[in-house]
Amino acid sequence: MIPSVLRRLAAAAALSLIVAAPALAAEPIAVDVANHTVATKCAEEDNVYFTLSAPKVAHFAVEARAVAYLGSIVRDSTLPDFTDCSFGQDWAPDPHPYVPPTAVLYEDDQYILKGIVYPDFWRPTVVPVKVGKLTQNFLHLVQLWKKTAAGPVEFLVFYPQDGYWRLKTLPPFELKEVAYGSSFLLGPIETSTRPFVAYKSIEFDPKALSFAIEFARGGKAVVNVADIRSGHSRVDVALSGVDTANAEGFAALRSMFVTPARSDAAEVRVTTAAGAKEEVASIGDFKSAKAAEVVFGRSIPSIHNTSAPDVAFTGFSSAP
Repeated sequence: MIPSVLRRLAAAAALSLIVAAPALAAEPIAVDVANHTVATKCAEEDNVYFTLSAPKVAHFAVEARAVAYLGSIVRDSTLPDFTDCSFGQDWAPDPHPYVPPTAVLYEDDQYILKGIVYPDFWRPTVVPVKVGKLTQNFLHLVQLWKKTAAGPVEFLVFYPQDGYWRLKTLPPFELKEVAYGSSFLLGPIETSTRPFVAYKSIEFDPKALSFAIEFARGGKAVVNVADIRSGHSRVDVALSGVDTANAEGFAALRSMFVTPARSDAAEVRVTTAAGAKEEVASIGDFKSAKAAEVVFGRSIPSIHNTSAPDVAFTGFSSAP
């Protein structure tokens, strides 16, 4: 009897130690934001390029936030603008547009995941995209749709071959949808012709609503859809084993800016620390900063992707 009592006491003591052990603290950190934007007169060039770098970042979030003027939009302009461009001058809507092959990779009562194949892509690599027992090796674009009372709405896309993502919100009731605008990159960034992130593989977990990514340069990430609604959406990103010291950054924003009225992002709003006052600068005037949060957005309506949301990077921490 005595040995059994001792065993129970020992087990209770061990349990108390486990309960009392502190969890790994997610220490908030500030990251370096640098502007590599170049001037252009063409609204169809991704001339805006901002990198985010930090040696210890393990978690952050990317949010799509409705532009401040969304409720005043009468006509949403989403057509290409080739003014002052050296290409596309003779562009006109194709009455018989090419429809790329599209496959449904997953579907349930709330979400649809689709994969699309185009005739070619600027960076032809093989990146397996796995969903359960299904693996597709040659997808150019992956789309995630949310089922709503008004029908399915696409809100998240990424390109497996170069690591570009786009995120938007669900539309308000007065709009059928909102446009995509700025793109972002997640992972160790490098440049060849244009900035990109090399993926080794991607796996979708429908129960967690997340994407597990292996990077070709080593390390992993999990991108989890944390919020999707009208006016706001968010993905949480957890990084592990990523070599940020030898990359251009762990995340980046790509966009376009000609003037505030012809832009997908016209200003940078930086919060340097929790509780600090937000600092605002134009895309062209911003140089660099330490940021606890950075938002790329617009204050006045643009004739280019008028309804596209602002994009925020926030919640940087040294632990998941």
